[in-house]
Amino acid sequence: MGCCVVAGTSAAILSTIAFTVIPQWFKAHEGLATGCVTLGSAVGGIFFSLVLQALFNKLVWSTASLVLAGINSGFLILGCMLVETNLPERTAANGELGRVLDMSRSLKFWLVVYVIFASEVVLYICWGSIPSIAVATKFGESQFYLMMAYNIGSIVGRTLPPFLSDRKFGPINTATIMTIFTLLTVLVIWLPFGTLDVAALYVVVALMGIGTGSFVPLGVSCVSALCEPGSTGTWLGSAYTIISIATLIANPVTAAIFGRYGSDALVAFLAAILSSGLISVIALRWVCHGQRWVFKSKI
Repeated sequence: MGCCVVAGTSAAILSTIAFTVIPQWFKAHEGLATGCVTLGSAVGGIFFSLVLQALFNKLVWSTASLVLAGINSGFLILGCMLVETNLPERTAANGELGRVLDMSRSLKFWLVVYVIFASEVVLYICWGSIPSIAVATKFGESQFYLMMAYNIGSIVGRTLPPFLSDRKFGPINTATIMTIFTLLTVLVIWLPFGTLDVAALYVVVALMGIGTGSFVPLGVSCVSALCEPGSTGTWLGSAYTIISIATLIANPVTAAIFGRYGSDALVAFLAAILSSGLISVIALRWVCHGQRWVFKSKI
């Protein structure tokens, strides 16, 4: 438990800093830059899956943990050496507290927070439930390869949608499109076919990797687009403090629904969460246009 608390705290600090640095350096291609940064977690999901499998097959727990710590330390030291700032230093006199209070009264802030919250719930439930669903549907021998397919799909999701966001649609429009894409994947493929055939399940996890993978960079880009320059860290930190509840409840919700009602009920729950996120992102788009419906605009 202590290890998990420390790991969660440190990971939250590192990810917030990584996201905050991006808009200081990138403007025209901020979405793609964010996607490349979040690509690290998808590549890491593949890399560390292979590393952990090799370590735990050959070494005892304590030795394998030390090797893993050494690998992580190398990446962290390199990351710390490469981080730079491109903004003037800020002080408390700049009114940062006022921005926090103003942000808390912003309808746009709360709408974008719920959009990201819903997507994170889906992401963590999907990521955590794939092995259990594979076992329950008698495809347990494929669970490692299913996770690989999910992470490969996530690589596509963390690069292509942010690229389209920069070039054509904008982050909020792209988030709307990807929410619809993920919802259709759940309703059209996963719910009717995902538990019947292993090939269909591979297609599902790859497409869900694309959909849920896109939520991470697009969520950060949406927050950055809504806040003032120089306040990205405050907005991201405040937003993801609330959104972190999604990571807290995802596993217990998965266990409760899956254990009592089975995989179909869990998939239906994902569809309901995605539907609520779609309503929220459509409402966010409406608010951003001055409470008007403007369909052909980059936002």
